[in-house]
Amino acid sequence: MHRHIGRAYDALWAEHQRIHRIHIRLLAQGAEKLERSLSHGNLEDGKYIDKLLDLEEGLTRSKQRSVRRLNRYGAKIENLMDALLKLDKQRIGAEL
Repeated sequence: MHRHIGRAYDALWAEHQRIHRIHIRLLAQGAEKLERSLSHGNLEDGKYIDKLLDLEEGLTRSKQRSVRRLNRYGAKIENLMDALLKLDKQRIGAEL
């Protein structure tokens, strides 16, 4: 990965992780044990996603809005990360 693209990707990944930690903290509602177990989950696992959705349903309306905003922001970050990966692949293809 090109150095500048790599740095941008790493910065976006760090922001994505930060947003995920905030999301987990909101869902755990102060339960440290739950927060710890959620922090070790894999976003690619369907059961983990189902658990997050179940916890979201138990939140107050205002916290649900906060979670939705975080999710939208996280999706935008993921889209930017995907765009950087595509850009890097195009750059590599152009060099060949």
